[in-house]
Amino acid sequence: MLLNRKLLGAVVLVGVVAATGSAFTATGVTNNAGASQFIGGTISQSVKGATLSSVAYSFGDAPANTAVHSVALTFADANSDGITPSVVFTGGNAVAFTCDVIAVTTHLSTCTTAGVDRIGVTSLAITVGS
Repeated sequence: MLLNRKLLGAVVLVGVVAATGSAFTATGVTNNAGASQFIGGTISQSVKGATLSSVAYSFGDAPANTAVHSVALTFADANSDGITPSVVFTGGNAVAFTCDVIAVTTHLSTCTTAGVDRIGVTSLAITVGS
């Protein structure tokens, strides 16, 4: 009877170790980010006046992906449709971006630069007026 308890305890312990080991190794930092991601760094994003669903960056220097050429902003609902958002980047060179009106059906606005791409970006502030 005592041997059965020890064996059962050992099986449970192995199961716990296996479960926690896979939980810790299943996710984490990867080095194969998609083409619209910043590789080797991070960017801080904030939005004011709307609910943002996603931000997708397009780069002018693929495959390095360090020079932002445009930003696709997708908003969560129709509350901001028909309004033109503004974006302000910090860090790097001073390049202005102009945004399209937020589309009624897709809730999407694309912000682009008229010239040189923005490099050295550290943060992005998005504002949607009323």
